[in-house]
Amino acid sequence: MLAVPRSHGLRTARQWLSMTAAWFPGDAPAIRFGATVGKRNARRAVDRNLVKRVLREAARRAAPTLEAACAQRGLRLDISFRLKVSRDRATEGPRASLAAWRRALREEADALLDRLGRHLAPPGA
Repeated sequence: MLAVPRSHGLRTARQWLSMTAAWFPGDAPAIRFGATVGKRNARRAVDRNLVKRVLREAARRAAPTLEAACAQRGLRLDISFRLKVSRDRATEGPRASLAAWRRALREEADALLDRLGRHLAPPGA
């Protein structure tokens, strides 16, 4: 996925998450989502699973929009998310609450997927 030309890919990042997307011409439009959450950034398995669950839910919400854009252009789409920084290192002072972290992750995932949807939308749409 990383070897695609710039015209067929999008890399973007926010405070917590980075997203890499690549699209290819294909017969049937298809979307694949992936998530990488390393132990360095989320020590507990509970936290790693939480991040993946939040990302899956954001992907489920954005899938119809992305599928429509891919169908119009005849593309297959691969999307990969990565947790960039741990909850401990990103916050100043006391550790952020789990609920606040979950909301921040969801907002960032939604924003990144919305940006991808706008990028894939046909001109003038």
